[in-house]
Amino acid sequence: MRRMRFLTLLAIAGLAVAQEPSYQVVASSKQLMAGVQKPAMDSLAAMMKAGGPKDEKEWETAQQSAAVLAETAQLLLMGARPLDQDLWIKSSNRLREAAAASAKAAEAKDLAAWKSSLGQMGAACKSCHSVHKKQKSEAKAQ
Repeated sequence: MRRMRFLTLLAIAGLAVAQEPSYQVVASSKQLMAGVQKPAMDSLAAMMKAGGPKDEKEWETAQQSAAVLAETAQLLLMGARPLDQDLWIKSSNRLREAAAASAKAAEAKDLAAWKSSLGQMGAACKSCHSVHKKQKSEAKAQ
C-alpha cells in the first residue's frame, strides 16, 4: 500500500516535470533592454514628466508598461544573461519588485505610490548600468 502511494506520487511528479516547458534564450540582454525595457521606461518617464497619468487610458498604459518591466526583469535572470551573480541579480530583482509595485499603484491609481515606484525602478536600472555600461565602454576604448 505504501509502495503504491509512493509510486503514484512519483508518477505524478514525473508528469508535472515532463509537462513543464523548457526555456530557451532567444533575445540578448541588449535586445531586451532596447526593444522592451527602454520603450516601457520611456513611456513611464514621459508620464512622470507630465505629472503622472492623466486619465483611465494613461493609467492603463502605466500599468501595462510596469508589468512588462517586471516580466523582462525576470527574463534578465534567465539563461546566461546575468553577467555576475551579485549586482546583476540584485538589480534585476529590485527592478522586478519596483515594477510590480508600480503596476499595482497604477491599478489603484495611487499617484504617490506610482511616483515612488518609478524612482525605485530608475535606481535599480542605474545601479546595474553604472557598472556594466561602464565596463563595456572601457572595453571598446581599448
